[in-house]
Amino acid sequence: MKTNTAKNLPLRVLKQIILILFALIVLYPIFFVFMTSFKSNFDVISHPFGMSTFQPENYMEAWQVGKIGDYFLNSVYVTAITLIIQMVVIVLASYSFAKLKPWGHKVLFILFLTGLFITTEMVTVPNFSTMKNLGLMDTKISLILSLCFHRHCAGYLHCDQLYQSRCPMELDEAAIIDGCNIVQLLTKIALPLMRPILATIFIFNFQGAWSEFYWALIMIRSEENKTLQLGLMNFQSQFNTDYGVLTAGLVIATLPILIIYLKFSSQFIGGMTVGAVKG
Repeated sequence: MKTNTAKNLPLRVLKQIILILFALIVLYPIFFVFMTSFKSNFDVISHPFGMSTFQPENYMEAWQVGKIGDYFLNSVYVTAITLIIQMVVIVLASYSFAKLKPWGHKVLFILFLTGLFITTEMVTVPNFSTMKNLGLMDTKISLILSLCFHRHCAGYLHCDQLYQSRCPMELDEAAIIDGCNIVQLLTKIALPLMRPILATIFIFNFQGAWSEFYWALIMIRSEENKTLQLGLMNFQSQFNTDYGVLTAGLVIATLPILIIYLKFSSQFIGGMTVGAVKG
């Protein structure tokens, strides 16, 4: 036994070294952006890998002068409304298809499947024309609707399959015998069992809505409706870019995603491994 351990020791050390190097490769860009956010523009250019000045006021300038605070609130509003609509649709639609099986559910299921093959570029012109004809251009509603109808199909399909595997009909029948109605079956039986996968879908959808740039660039024109991703473009120009303030804005834009992941990290890991092990 000791001989086998001694033989495997070099391999284990090599694996640890590779993992450490991989971690450094992944973390260094994040560290570089964070350090750059405290530099002056001159320091960024003259000492890109060092730091001779320390300017925490970059964050204050980005928040107030660069209007990052206003863009941040717009992103919070758009992301929150988008997530509420997406999660409600995903939960109710997947539960209905998995458990209630309404008339024509197979046809509707195929329509949901086709949504996975429709790329954003394919619906750009129709979506733009629709929003323009409805008079919704340059509004947060146009961005919310664009996000809601293009980022939920995969989550729905995942929930639909897991409802059937993790919430068997025998469990529903036992709950009905105990007096549960359809609402109680969903809220007290299905949702607690689906919490890990719902947390995973929530994180992915949050990241997609918060980081959205494509639809925001198409739908939003006015400064008061710009989201954070569009607002960061204001720090760049053809002849001058304040890299310290720009990276401070990038750090601010990244913080919500990091906080959400840390908040739901345990459930996210559980959701990613759901269905990987049987029994």
